[in-house]
Amino acid sequence: MHGLMRWVLKPIACTWTGILRSGFTIPRPTDAPHAHSSGVNDDRILVFGGGPALGWGVSTQGLALPGSLARALTARTQRGAYVDVVAARPDTVRSALGAIEGLKPWRYDAIVVTLGVNEALHLTSVRLWRRTLRELLPRLERDSFQTTQILVVGILPIRSIPVFDCLLGTIADRHARALNRELSEICAELPRTTYVPLTAFPIRSPDRNRAPLDFSRFAEVIAESITTRMGANRHETEDVRRPAAYDAEAYEQDRQRAVDKLADLVADERFEHILALAKQSFGTDAAAFTVIDRDRQVIKSGVGPGLMDISRADSFCATTIGGRGALVVPDARADPRFRNSSLVTGEARIRFYAGFPIESPSGERIGALCVVDSAPRRMGQADLVLLRELALMLQRELWRSAT
Repeated sequence: MHGLMRWVLKPIACTWTGILRSGFTIPRPTDAPHAHSSGVNDDRILVFGGGPALGWGVSTQGLALPGSLARALTARTQRGAYVDVVAARPDTVRSALGAIEGLKPWRYDAIVVTLGVNEALHLTSVRLWRRTLRELLPRLERDSFQTTQILVVGILPIRSIPVFDCLLGTIADRHARALNRELSEICAELPRTTYVPLTAFPIRSPDRNRAPLDFSRFAEVIAESITTRMGANRHETEDVRRPAAYDAEAYEQDRQRAVDKLADLVADERFEHILALAKQSFGTDAAAFTVIDRDRQVIKSGVGPGLMDISRADSFCATTIGGRGALVVPDARADPRFRNSSLVTGEARIRFYAGFPIESPSGERIGALCVVDSAPRRMGQADLVLLRELALMLQRELWRSAT
């Protein structure tokens, strides 16, 4: 768009956008900003920005982009998926730049960036858009794993948003195309960043920006790009993939602060119900929710005999929180990591262990849901999909208790 014309139209566009948005009564998700799909372990995805990430038109994350994306990924990979959504406020590329500090990008296998609707509506200059993106996107690459894929979703046609389906929407649409061209060129310069265009979708009724079907269509396109690019690297160990920005000592300090916040947490029947279900489902002697606190393992809640606080050095769960997925020990006496643990040689005489990490609301792995038994088992006897579901169920209850 010609600079002079944009300068003249910009205040009109900003005022028009503000007036229209002041009358918004469109539903949007009010539940926790996460969604997951069932499977063994999981791919971790961050959806970051505005536009489709905000979920305008539906009332839960399960129907919005996070839930749709989790399901679309699992359909392709046969693994579980866990999707966090963080909305930049306001949802502009400039505010997104300021929000990166708390994102911990190294936690994710893929990061989906959805920005640009506000810039298109406000006729933000291409020059400012370019300059901020050249700062934002390389920073995401620098602070994420060496195999983390960053997918930047193109700005959807503005007139596909019902409230902006008008003459000024046509002007914003033209500007969005210019911003998308710039976005595509910048992404092409970066080794792990991919531009993902989204085409127009049918205009919905004025009282709903998007319907569940829209988010499912967005998710299919994004999931295809993620699975194409993630490949086998997803299975590398975290130590291999950690970025320079990852600081193990700082992470442990953050993890301990998260544990300290749970010091006064009193486990109730909700935790015991989940653990009783785990014990029954796996047919084990005991099930527990443990927390790794400095140099010891603390039993926050447990069902079954022989559960006690022990040293961190003897803990199976301390090893579990070193990874993102399930840890299964079919026979602890035959495992060099644990055969000298007091849990194996002492009164508890643990032979079989299966655990899944439990995270704090801020993302640190603080402990585990685990099941233990005095008899060894074969590796295939542990239902890891069920173990993960029970762990995520307990994690949700933990987060409710912590807020």
